[in-house]
Amino acid sequence: MATATMKEVEEFAHRSLKKWIKIAYSEPQLRARVWRRDAKKQAVPFHVDLTLCTAPKMTELNQIFRGIKKPTDVLSFPVVEFFQLQGYLGDLVICYPVLIKQATELKLSWKKEADTLIVHGLLHLLGFDHETTPADAKLMAKWEKKLLGLKTKGLISRA
Repeated sequence: MATATMKEVEEFAHRSLKKWIKIAYSEPQLRARVWRRDAKKQAVPFHVDLTLCTAPKMTELNQIFRGIKKPTDVLSFPVVEFFQLQGYLGDLVICYPVLIKQATELKLSWKKEADTLIVHGLLHLLGFDHETTPADAKLMAKWEKKLLGLKTKGLISRA
């Protein structure tokens, strides 16, 4: 498997995020998760900020926000409802070294792994949470699989 620089992954991830936002926005059930409270409002496309970071930075973020002192692959930071209603869902942070390591271990291209992390994080920004109940995990895994078109295990199923 060929590897890529952090800059290459970041450029791909930003392009890919736009694609996944369009796909998610085209799903009425996902769009309704944001605008369900005010059906009369004209919906605007989703907007998400994305950052790639190093393992030490991700370890710091994961410790602060989840109490886990090790890097993780992706963190999602949703915004309050007011901003969601404007189409801004929040921020995704992807750890470059973890993405590359996971892709290598799973014998996937780094692009496929980046797509998986982006979709997973985007679903979190849309209010899904696989860590609450088994039913919630099943629902999020279903959407992950549907969006990615996976015939094999998605990120949630790997855990």
